[in-house]
Amino acid sequence: MSPSSSTPASGKIWLITSATSPLGFSIARQALRNGDSIVAGCSAEDYAAWKDSQNGDKNATADNAKGRRSSKVDVEPEIRSLDVGILSRLGGSACLVVSLSTKNLTSCQAALAHAISTFGRVDILLSCTSQTYAGAIEETCEWQAREQFEVSYFGTINIVKTVVKDMRERGTGGHIICLTSLAAQTGTPGLSLLTAAHHAVEGFTEALAFEVAPFNIKLTNVEPSIMTYLLTNPVHLPPEVPIDGLETVKAEDRVVSGDDDDEDDDDDEHLTPKMGAGDVRRLLEKVTIKTDSGVNTPKDAGDPMSSDVAAPFARVLRYPSLTPNAQLALVAETTKVIMAVAGKDNPPGRIIVGGEDGGEDGEGGVQSIKERMKAVSEELEEFLECAMSVDVPNAVVDEQGEEGNPLSI
Repeated sequence: MSPSSSTPASGKIWLITSATSPLGFSIARQALRNGDSIVAGCSAEDYAAWKDSQNGDKNATADNAKGRRSSKVDVEPEIRSLDVGILSRLGGSACLVVSLSTKNLTSCQAALAHAISTFGRVDILLSCTSQTYAGAIEETCEWQAREQFEVSYFGTINIVKTVVKDMRERGTGGHIICLTSLAAQTGTPGLSLLTAAHHAVEGFTEALAFEVAPFNIKLTNVEPSIMTYLLTNPVHLPPEVPIDGLETVKAEDRVVSGDDDDEDDDDDEHLTPKMGAGDVRRLLEKVTIKTDSGVNTPKDAGDPMSSDVAAPFARVLRYPSLTPNAQLALVAETTKVIMAVAGKDNPPGRIIVGGEDGGEDGEGGVQSIKERMKAVSEELEEFLECAMSVDVPNAVVDEQGEEGNPLSI
């Protein structure tokens, strides 16, 4: 279908990379309620299941995008699954379902082409395809690190690169929103791979923002709390390896700043800054469940590893032990933040989800970032004299230049 056959759409056009993830589903639902149109990306398996479930209902298929929007204005209160079929019934012609794997550049290009041929453009990209490879660094393997980056970093590059090119060539501008987490700014034991990947994503988007600014393309990184991120995405836990001194943090060291009591029972229920890698594992094991099949088959985060190297670790995939409604409630704040900044003329380059006190989870949201910035500033001041001592005086540089001699340090 050529772009000329596209149907003019009112409102904004969203491309959501994982509409079956809690955040993607929540954003898609809210966008449709606001009168926007969405391109709902999902895995090949979910797309095939959706097609099979249509049973000749042409109004809900992607091939009949010129049909009317469904008269249904809301979904049933009790959502049993985060299914693109719900979005399709809610949105009607305003919802285009596509198969999308961000790990595959061709898949990204095909999804965009389908979006352009249907709606004529994409105004907002939400890159929210996510998964976590957790564990102490000595427990993880090279393929796990590579897979974390394939999904979180290279997958983001694939879809962003694809959409940026179209926005630039059309001269329409647009807004690209990338989901990271507080791990992009703070280190957490047991989550070093996720932390590295999210740091990489934010470094990439910060640099890209300068490249595409002349074309009126904006970029925003959204940082929900780490616990919210973990409870709404698949988690991979490798087999535990006994590591002396890394299993847990001593009890007397585990009470977090701002925790007024001396009891640790409540701290064990939440992700806290002073946890050890072993503590993080215990927490993740408590709040997630293994897949029924016990195999590595993530639904929303790309295809599973097929290498024989991955076979010994095929039973480590876990999903949050929360109902779909509970997961949607968990991402409600993130949804509100994204909807507030999406498509704005001057959106923030980074926005943190969460108040200053951080509630009971000890992470602190905005407050934790303030404390980190304070710590960085104090460290800079402490070693400022040392850092400045290696500067070459301008007079020396000028003198060497006048004499035609290269400056040797």
